[in-house]
Amino acid sequence: MPSAMSKHLANFPTSTLAAALTAAECDPDLGKPDDFTWRDYLLMLLRIDAGIEHALMVQYLYAAYSLGGEQVPPDKRPMVRRWQQTLLSIAKEEMGHLITVQNVITCLGGAISLEREDYPWDHDFYPFPFELEPLTLDSLAKYVYTEAPIGWGEQGRLSGAAEQVHTVLQERHEGLRKSILSRLEAQPVPPKPDGVKSVAALFKVILGILQDPSRLSEDDFNAASYAWQASWDAWSCNHGQRSGEEAADENQFQGMPGGARTCPTTADLIIVPVATRDDVIDALQQVAEQGESPHSEQEQSHFARFLHIYDEFSTHFPSGCETQPARELPINPTTFANLHQSDGDMARRSTRITHPESVKWAQLFDLRYRLLLTFLAHSFRLARAVNPNKGAGTYQAVVHRAFGEMYNLKAISEILVRQPLDADPDLPFRPAGPPFQMPYTLELPETSSSCWLQYLEMLKACGNLREALEQNGDLSPRETEYLQTQANADRACADWLNTQLEAARVSEEVAP
Repeated sequence: MPSAMSKHLANFPTSTLAAALTAAECDPDLGKPDDFTWRDYLLMLLRIDAGIEHALMVQYLYAAYSLGGEQVPPDKRPMVRRWQQTLLSIAKEEMGHLITVQNVITCLGGAISLEREDYPWDHDFYPFPFELEPLTLDSLAKYVYTEAPIGWGEQGRLSGAAEQVHTVLQERHEGLRKSILSRLEAQPVPPKPDGVKSVAALFKVILGILQDPSRLSEDDFNAASYAWQASWDAWSCNHGQRSGEEAADENQFQGMPGGARTCPTTADLIIVPVATRDDVIDALQQVAEQGESPHSEQEQSHFARFLHIYDEFSTHFPSGCETQPARELPINPTTFANLHQSDGDMARRSTRITHPESVKWAQLFDLRYRLLLTFLAHSFRLARAVNPNKGAGTYQAVVHRAFGEMYNLKAISEILVRQPLDADPDLPFRPAGPPFQMPYTLELPETSSSCWLQYLEMLKACGNLREALEQNGDLSPRETEYLQTQANADRACADWLNTQLEAARVSEEVAP
């Protein structure tokens, strides 16, 4: 059944919002429906953006995991590995965006939102259906268009932002722009003629609300929530550098104007706690600029990085080229056995994993993904109970566990892209892929003890899947070693969780 958010989006007046964005004088209502207050409308838009940031993060991870394989010519493998590292860095930066948006929601008194729909899904706040697909020129064209500044993709006209892009990226990138737009128009689902069309446009509306004091009062911003929010120091964990720090010279993109820099192996994380209106505006402007900014003295935007990969990809692996840099991973892989007609596009565009061993690996992947999202959600609750700046404790341990799950997702993905998709041995080999299926719920239990118990149940389910793989699977030595390493880590985690569980039960027994 469609989610509550999906039903709202299906009936949302996006045409009104699109007209507001393209009008010479911006619509004072910014597309706000009559049954919303400004604060409620802003929180809904932030939840939409959080879902988009989450979806982009996962799409970019899937595209990154698809790269490589024996089919890649040896002389092109270093370039393809660099593309993969760039995609992984952008995905990490999208995680930073997702966390910063949670901080903003927290400051405004809303509930954190880590939900998204399963793939594929679609709405008018995004120019294309969200899909998991391997990296191709077609998928790259979508990523460039999505991250582009407002007006960049409009045929026949250039907005001020697009003119800047045109100037900075010079004439050769105008050719790329035309190539990308032509490719997109030829796809089964071309960019929508109406609607918001890009993440940049959505941010324009969000910032338009925040920048007008008549729409939100200072009382709408809870400065006390600053101590409850995620910080860069807690979440960087050697996975990135502070936003604005320069990357090493050897990581510069050769041939890019102005010597603009990027670091494909180190994410430029933006994780900003906020307390005031100005803090919120500054944080969201940083997020928006990292995605779309046509030029920067210190870093390459997501838009520019994707455009550069598209340039290299079209040069070294043009359309019709027999070799490709990515494995032919399935579109929207799923372990669901029954996709009914009521599931709409999901039934038509999903690819079922049927090989028994691959199904177990995919289920194990989804369990670790659920653990990651639960640790992330739990960290925000724990931050309310103890100031994370006071030193090591439960909050830091949960954040650490979340990073551990990121490594599990990467390791299992590398296994899945080498596993068979189909159970039928007579079919030619096709690889499986990580499904990134959302769990049935991300809601945390009410009591602390129930939260710790929920983790233990998930680890138990992981153990059951490992046992099934070890008993019934034809495992390679590398896969066996990984499962043993995961089992050892889970035993240590379970010991820690049981300690937390007992402490919580004692605390709940003596609580009035």
